[in-house]
Amino acid sequence: MKDRDLYHLKQMYDFSKRIERRIDGVSLETFIDDADVQDSILYAIGHLGENANAVSEETQSKFSDILWNELIGIRHRVFHSYGDISMRIIYKVATDSNPILIKQLEAIEGVK
Repeated sequence: MKDRDLYHLKQMYDFSKRIERRIDGVSLETFIDDADVQDSILYAIGHLGENANAVSEETQSKFSDILWNELIGIRHRVFHSYGDISMRIIYKVATDSNPILIKQLEAIEGVK
């Protein structure tokens, strides 16, 4: 694996862990009402997707269980359509999808 790819995978892991720490103990209702929590999660999701987009196609193919297109797609929505994002979907990504991604990234040698 290229050093550049490992760097971006580590960044993805770091942003995923930020999401995990920030969303821990936050209910959907609290998330919907708290713009500061929303902003921190959106920031991390956006940068997670930005780093996913920088990983080479070769490495993406090697770790095909990671939902690369979805990560990159949500990055585009966060950074380019901020007002048109469902906070319920963002919450679901943070609470349901992110833990899976963390496990996938932890399984890659050198990421953790």
